[in-house]
Amino acid sequence: MGVGTMIIFIAMILVAAVAASVLIGTANKVREQAQNTGDQAINNVASGFVIQDVTGTVNAGFTEITELTIQLRLQAGSPSMNMNLVSIQVVSDSANTLLGFAAGSSTSSGAIADSKYGANTTGSSTTWTGSNRVVEQGDLITVTITGLDLGYSATATVKIVPAYGSSTSVSFVTPSLYSTTLINLR
Repeated sequence: MGVGTMIIFIAMILVAAVAASVLIGTANKVREQAQNTGDQAINNVASGFVIQDVTGTVNAGFTEITELTIQLRLQAGSPSMNMNLVSIQVVSDSANTLLGFAAGSSTSSGAIADSKYGANTTGSSTTWTGSNRVVEQGDLITVTITGLDLGYSATATVKIVPAYGSSTSVSFVTPSLYSTTLINLR
């Protein structure tokens, strides 16, 4: 009778151990999934850019703005972002264009006609080298868009769309007269 009781006792311990391992495995899987979901939610909410300044460059005849220079920073709490994955949409009275990053040198500039924008960092980023264009907290990014034709009193919107996170936009109306070669639009 003692041997039978011991066999039943060992069987109960084995069943309890298997049940406990299944519960622990399921709890770990749920925890990992919750962590991934939380990380994605944080990236979608806290990621993006803040537009610091928008400047237009006027052509030699003082008739239109042909280039925009936009200064950006990462939003507070935003993780690092790769500019190769950031699109910029320019909507004006004469254009609606989606631009991608102009790969190349760190001072590359992009043109509307090529559907590209240029960007460079003036921050302390150590990851802005070669084809790697990663923006980190504290970096100031200067985006250049050329090939525009924004005349007098033109309405324009520039929307910066990262691969994940919230998009940022700025709208402005150009002056009714251009008297200098650089115009602050924001």
